[in-house]
Amino acid sequence: MEKTIRIFSKIVFDKFRQRIESLTGIYIDDSKQNSLKISLDTRMNIMGIKDYDAYYSLITTNAIRKKEFNELLNLILIKETFFFRDDRQLKVLTENILPALIERKKDKEIKIWSAGCATGEEPYSIAMALMESHLPDDINVSIYATDISGVALNRAKEGIYNKSSMRAIDKEMLNKYFTLRDGQYFLHDQVKRRVRFETVNLIEPCFPMGGESIDIIICKNVLIYFRTETVKTIIRKFYNMLTAGGSLFVGHSESLWQISDDFDLEEVSGVFVYRKEGRNRAVPATTCFQQREKAVNSMVFDNQRMPSPLKRKVVPQEIDLKRKRNLSEWIKKGVHPPDGNYEAVLEDIEEVLQKEPKNMDAHLLAGKMYANMGLYDKALKKGLDALEVNDLSADAYLILGSIYYTIREKEKAISSFKKAIYLDNNSVLSHYYLGNLYKEVNLIEQAIKEYKNVIHIFETNTDRKEWLAGEVFTVKQLKEICARNAEILVSNQQGG
Repeated sequence: MEKTIRIFSKIVFDKFRQRIESLTGIYIDDSKQNSLKISLDTRMNIMGIKDYDAYYSLITTNAIRKKEFNELLNLILIKETFFFRDDRQLKVLTENILPALIERKKDKEIKIWSAGCATGEEPYSIAMALMESHLPDDINVSIYATDISGVALNRAKEGIYNKSSMRAIDKEMLNKYFTLRDGQYFLHDQVKRRVRFETVNLIEPCFPMGGESIDIIICKNVLIYFRTETVKTIIRKFYNMLTAGGSLFVGHSESLWQISDDFDLEEVSGVFVYRKEGRNRAVPATTCFQQREKAVNSMVFDNQRMPSPLKRKVVPQEIDLKRKRNLSEWIKKGVHPPDGNYEAVLEDIEEVLQKEPKNMDAHLLAGKMYANMGLYDKALKKGLDALEVNDLSADAYLILGSIYYTIREKEKAISSFKKAIYLDNNSVLSHYYLGNLYKEVNLIEQAIKEYKNVIHIFETNTDRKEWLAGEVFTVKQLKEICARNAEILVSNQQGG
């Protein structure tokens, strides 16, 4: 059988990439040209299509365009996820956020929206966390889960998972809510019934539930697929949909800094939550459930009817060059690329490390980026590699402590943060996270001391820049968080 050879030129790549972005808002960086080619070739081989132009025509004008575009999109959006990926957020949700909502809303429905839920592990984790919580049995909590990929949602509705999805779930809960059969884990119906799945495109003008108010939105590791201007638009829609006092959870590596000033950033038991203030600063969300349903059922894939691409500050060809030029700066400062293209930058970092295996800054930035992607084993390895280069690096111990903190290995986290502070007493994040850990283990005096250390460092080191406080919060926000935490702990001591 003769093998089909297809020439995937830059012109063809740009045509597909622009089409995908116009329909979904998802931007495919130049570095992913080969990845897109593999996805296209996979679908074209299945469909028996030899020519890229013919396939492009299929997903734009053919009667089966919607189904085939969804199949292609599912390949493009493959991402790793698993149950209880962030148990710290789930704990805050069930022990702090929901009890306050129940008290405020009484018998009214509480709505949680998992936006970009992929194959369902996140919303089902929320459902199981609710079932395991000490909240009243009769509370009216609705969990809505949406994704742009119909293929992923079908898998979510089936509730059948492999072993990799179970690597963070407690064994007791695994046995309680799943049945193992033929090497696969079947989720029990009592959990599946608690989640409502729906196909939603985040760049569409209307969102689920008819634009009605949502109390909690969870959108993690989804916004990295979009350009900054698209992210701003989506976050504004989230703000409009949230009730006064509602909460937005984003991924560990994601921040609304320079994206939105509408939200207040709060720290709750070591978890950062974006809150909508009581007063409304945005117009009400559009109520258009029926219109949106009609749009989904008869999705139009032509340039005249679908959203046009957003204006670009940087043309596609420039982005890869800009990333290359700025790589040394990112490595040195430990900041992340503005286009969120972690995979491409990690490839560049690995090239640097091949030539400079003792490049400390490259190891550290790679560790941060792997951690932000949830690849904690790789992140830990990079942190340890950095210590091999320099075992007196406060930054390396800070990264290791942050990873141990995230995966709940408290003793290792405390040890790492202490070492970081010993080597650099001005390591504000080490003091802050150590304060959180001491608070968790009820070492209140030590926790208060660490929070006050953060405040003292900021007050005596006025040259520190905003980004030096971390990717999630600014210097001002971290200072306010520590002051509030210390005040609460002191007040509790006096009250006791």
